[in-house]
Amino acid sequence: MQSASRSTLSSSRWFVRALPVAAAVLALASAAFGQSPTAVATTTALTTAPASDASGKTILTVHVSPAPQSAAAGGSVTFEETDSSGQPHSLGSAFVAADGSASLTVSALPAGAGAVRAVYSGTQTAAASTSAPANVTAEAAAPDFSLSAAPATLNLDAGVAGTVAVTITPSAGFNNYVALSCAGLPLFTSCSFLPSNVDVTGQNGLSTMTLNTTAPSGKTALLQRDSGFVYCFLLPGALGLLGLAFGRNRSLRMLAMLCVVGSLIGGASSCAQRYRYLNYGPTANPGTPAGESIIRIYGTAVNGALSTSKCFQVTLNMTSTNTSGTSGNILTPCS
Repeated sequence: MQSASRSTLSSSRWFVRALPVAAAVLALASAAFGQSPTAVATTTALTTAPASDASGKTILTVHVSPAPQSAAAGGSVTFEETDSSGQPHSLGSAFVAADGSASLTVSALPAGAGAVRAVYSGTQTAAASTSAPANVTAEAAAPDFSLSAAPATLNLDAGVAGTVAVTITPSAGFNNYVALSCAGLPLFTSCSFLPSNVDVTGQNGLSTMTLNTTAPSGKTALLQRDSGFVYCFLLPGALGLLGLAFGRNRSLRMLAMLCVVGSLIGGASSCAQRYRYLNYGPTANPGTPAGESIIRIYGTAVNGALSTSKCFQVTLNMTSTNTSGTSGNILTPCS
């Protein structure tokens, strides 16, 4: 009996001595696996605001307190929307920064009021938490459109025309006409659109822009040397002189005299016009200058007192003998 009591007492003493060792082993195991025995309680605050660009988007911002020690150990936040039946739907997630903040821009919220909450996942040192529901009133996106063009770069020789396909893409139920125009053309260059006023009704609107350039030309290029025109004055004059020399009839001599006078007046007038054209005529046409030009394509839609304008740029590279004149126009690119 005494032997059994001694054995029980010895076992109890061994168990008591083994407890600190077991606790130390558990602590080492927790440290080895990166686990913390306790997690700090956190609070999650959610704020909402509409985007400033009138696009109908909503910006969701969260602040987790206390802030994590680093962004790598900050965890993540999931944003949930509660529908009319009370069922939550995920809107997306964002990582929590070192200062405890996270944000998400959402464009899929239906117009109207709804409730959104943020669920913080927590980390090994921070407990999970959920924000209070925030009422969000999403604004419907305003009808809008965008411009695009192909090709975006044209390489032309002076005197050659080029075409660009312009596409107008509607969004958010845009339904209106868009007027097209251009700016930034170099000298002796014109643009036209077909059609220039595009109907954008539920589908993409298409138009073709044509750029017409001008080849260099001199001022004497338009001067025609037509020998027939000269003979119109020489022939009547020659006949008149023959009539004066050999005509004996008084009436015939008078007619010959009129022919001579008419030829002199017409010839003098033609010579004077030719002289003025050659010496005081228009200057030479240098044509479209060589160089690069940034041409802006504008699309404008008017709805009552509201006007919406979009811009798209096309680069024009000109090859021309006109290298001494004004180079291409370099406008500021469309923002």
